[in-house]
Amino acid sequence: MPFARKTYRARDIVTFAILGLLGVLVALLYYQLYNLKENLKSEVAIAKDHAQDTIERLTSLEREMGQIQKNQSSIASNLTHLENQISAIPHNSPPVSKPPAAPDNTLRITPDEKKLVREFLEKVNGFDPIVEAGYKVGDKIPSDKLRDFSVVLTEKVPTLKKTRYTIDQKASVIIVSDEDRVVAILSTTN
Repeated sequence: MPFARKTYRARDIVTFAILGLLGVLVALLYYQLYNLKENLKSEVAIAKDHAQDTIERLTSLEREMGQIQKNQSSIASNLTHLENQISAIPHNSPPVSKPPAAPDNTLRITPDEKKLVREFLEKVNGFDPIVEAGYKVGDKIPSDKLRDFSVVLTEKVPTLKKTRYTIDQKASVIIVSDEDRVVAILSTTN
């Protein structure tokens, strides 16, 4: 039986070793669970803080929305009051005055005709100035400063027949009657 005792001892050693390993495993698992528990506690605390911040923001937004709704109702009542005041005003509008008629010494040229004249003259002479700026309708210009319109242009714009032109320093086309008086000024702005 001495051999059986040795086997019994080896089995006991193996059993104790396995029990020891199981004890170590249980201790490690307990340590891991303890750490996990602590991590969860900190995560829960952070989540509670975030939830509290969110609740505070929502409360603040609810207050702001309430204020906005009060302001909207106040604005609506003010608009209604203004509309009532406007509707109470008599709507007799003053008579609309007509623009003053062009003086007899002015030439009536449509916007399309003005554009045509300016484009044609730009191709012909590039708006080289002949006279100083500052002439007005009715002013007289020396005839040596005047040029004749091309027949091609006067066929397209018949109102230019019996007129001549000059260019001032601002590149305005000054149209002159047969009496050398300014009857129209086609400035660069019109």
